[in-house]
Amino acid sequence: MNDIPLTKEQRDFAAERHNLIYAFLNEKGLPEDEYYDIVVFGFLRAVKEYLDKPHLQKYSFSTIGWKKMSSCLFDYYKSQNRQKRKGHTISLDAIIWRGEHLPLSEVLPAPDRLMADLEAQLMLHDLAAKVTRQQMDVVRQCHEGYCLREIAKSQRTTIKHIQELLQDVGAVLLAMGYSQL
Repeated sequence: MNDIPLTKEQRDFAAERHNLIYAFLNEKGLPEDEYYDIVVFGFLRAVKEYLDKPHLQKYSFSTIGWKKMSSCLFDYYKSQNRQKRKGHTISLDAIIWRGEHLPLSEVLPAPDRLMADLEAQLMLHDLAAKVTRQQMDVVRQCHEGYCLREIAKSQRTTIKHIQELLQDVGAVLLAMGYSQL
């Protein structure tokens, strides 16, 4: 809804017709404690529009209110039915079949910090033969966790130049068969 508060007239009008919300929820068989907060905004939008737009007053308010509350309910259902809210969760303790019963936590590889460090060192070694000393210095500083501003300051150049150096290094890495720094 918009941030404009209801006028006194709109508040009084809404208070007189507040039972329409409960009638709507009862008609739809929806629990009040779960759905009241969803449809009330449609009701309040109906109040504002009904009093602000005289051409709507040829209809009964309950018709307009019912439509607005139905619209809010539809939007809620549509939102709840989105793919991101329907993801499947699997416990790491779930038993899977792979020749024998194993918990998923035993099948998935655990991150190995030593192996990751070794892979990074090998990549840096391969990269050193293909790039300039300045590019290599920048890559090492990135790998050590320095931000672009700090690297630019230590290299006495601009952030834009550091970004260009890193783009060139990225192209070299892709050519070498690496997907990332």
